[in-house]
Amino acid sequence: MFFAFFILSSIYISKVNGWGVTGHALVAKLAQTMLTKESEKFVRNYLPWYTIGNLSMLASWPDIIVSPNTNPIDYLNWLWSRELHYVNVPDWTCNYDRNRDCNWTSRQRCVDGAIQNYTKQLADINQDNIQRQEALKFLVHFIGDIHQPLHAGFVGDKGGNLIRGNFFDKPTNLHALWDQLMIERRILLDFQNDENKYYDYLFNLLQTTYAHNISQWSKCPSDEESHYVACSTVWINENIELNCAYIYRDEDNKPMNISYEFRLGETYYNTRIGILEQRLIQGSVRLSGVINKIVKLQKHEHHRKKNNDYSFVSYVILFVENLINNY
Repeated sequence: MFFAFFILSSIYISKVNGWGVTGHALVAKLAQTMLTKESEKFVRNYLPWYTIGNLSMLASWPDIIVSPNTNPIDYLNWLWSRELHYVNVPDWTCNYDRNRDCNWTSRQRCVDGAIQNYTKQLADINQDNIQRQEALKFLVHFIGDIHQPLHAGFVGDKGGNLIRGNFFDKPTNLHALWDQLMIERRILLDFQNDENKYYDYLFNLLQTTYAHNISQWSKCPSDEESHYVACSTVWINENIELNCAYIYRDEDNKPMNISYEFRLGETYYNTRIGILEQRLIQGSVRLSGVINKIVKLQKHEHHRKKNNDYSFVSYVILFVENLINNY
């Protein structure tokens, strides 16, 4: 009964948030294949026991907790986290500015700030296990979110939510189209409605078509973000470039807005589905990269501390021996 409720809840949430359950699960599942052995152990330690270290099981948790339909008893305690899923920029301003768009000098209440905050929390060995577990669950989700282009959409249409129309003659909005509808269509038409087959296809793309991109996608030009390769400003600007060039434009390349009821079909789908799939794969590469980097640095810090402790003990022993000999 619990699992049936969980699945139904996930379907509901997917209509309004994130990549949708399917997209978030795909990002997490692909990311898991790129974790080091040490990272696999780390993930297992900081996820609830019943997940058996499976990142995809809780990839949509931050969406589920904020809705009264899926978390009726406790959702009020999580409403503060709603604004952490996205960032909006002024309409057709094709760049991201932290101070303008995320109030960086004070609140940092956007997906950019959330990624930076939870990355540092997960890496902080002084945080307790509960805080680090929560940080991991949020980070898995938010790195997925930030690779959905409309999670860095325009202010005036609330990231495409207010731009409405028809996709293959079915009413929807632009945000939902990118969250779930194009993924659903792809799986239905080309993979016999089997998500596992679609995952296998994306995994093959990762290992072949995009194998040479992994190194570049894992780099940070910003010194501030490069410590944990959590390059959230880069990822946001990638979204905005895509939004201005493709996502917010119809099949005739005309800009879409809230006063324009779109009619999108084969042309839009065929020319955009490749972008969507690349973003899913990029999200997985970067999620695994952040976790691997945190674990690597933590291991280095552990060895450094151990060596320092050993050096201190050796110094004390030597000091005592000298005292005895002199006496």
